[in-house]
Amino acid sequence: MALLDDILHDAGFSSAAIAEVKDGKLSQGGSLDAASDKELSVKLAFHVNAKLHNAKDIFLGSPQKKNYDPTVESLGMIAENGGDGSLDDFKGIKLTNEKVMDKLYLKAAPGSDLNLAKDEIALFKKCKTHDDVENTLHQVLLDRFRAYKKGGLAGIKPYARSKKEFNVGDELKGQLKAGKILPKHSPVFNKFAIEYPNSKPDDIEESYFWVNSIIDEKPTIALVHRFGMPQDGGFVYMERHFYSSRSHNCLQGIGAALPLGENEAVVLYATRTSTDQVSGFGGSAKRGIGNKLMGGRMAANFERAREVLATAAAAKEMEGLKV
Repeated sequence: MALLDDILHDAGFSSAAIAEVKDGKLSQGGSLDAASDKELSVKLAFHVNAKLHNAKDIFLGSPQKKNYDPTVESLGMIAENGGDGSLDDFKGIKLTNEKVMDKLYLKAAPGSDLNLAKDEIALFKKCKTHDDVENTLHQVLLDRFRAYKKGGLAGIKPYARSKKEFNVGDELKGQLKAGKILPKHSPVFNKFAIEYPNSKPDDIEESYFWVNSIIDEKPTIALVHRFGMPQDGGFVYMERHFYSSRSHNCLQGIGAALPLGENEAVVLYATRTSTDQVSGFGGSAKRGIGNKLMGGRMAANFERAREVLATAAAAKEMEGLKV
């Protein structure tokens, strides 16, 4: 319990907020110290009725996001059994709103609505049909997954912009360096998060998946890496969106699940999202508004996620009782 209090205090939660969490409520802790002028952030803590190992299994296994995030249209695992993945892993990605999306990809350019590298833009310029666009997108996603899995943050292709390229790897690394909780409470995990795929702890577990969300009525695909490990009787984990097709640049969420009782746990989650929409003139005001809006949406999602997690954990316990 002392560790739980220390971590929540270090994360900026007040004593009153910590008491609320232990009492079964969800608490918003405000935003984090920004790592860049493109960042939105929020931190949450909540109680869940689930054994800690169930929370871990559900987090790293087949993702439940579609059950609690109303923006998610579809998702799928990548290289679920290990290896470098294949185009089959991405066949479930469909670009709805076809006319709009085809136009976006066929007319893609540096600084347009899409996050693409210069050579990827050239590939879409060669497309003639909607099927061509979807097939090219699947190949781009597979190539980006393989490059990240092999080279980590340094392997991520930058996004072409009208002036200077946007370096996703540098942005994600800057987010980690701006954080204070991981270096203090889990330095081994923090080192792996920065140096991935190197410095891998023996007890780390990983999974990869894609998620297709509808944002501004347009399909928006993210490539996601989740990894976690036991820590001080609990579990520490990260969700990293190392590619996003549009809307935002990248995202990194850091969490910890800590035991509260035999069948209870407290989950702490802090996320940083990089987006060009809050930089430049008036950026401070935009970030303030954006943080509040994102915090409200995340709180609503996590209220639903608590129910999903508790239900899935109960089903897992019942399955374990079957002879």
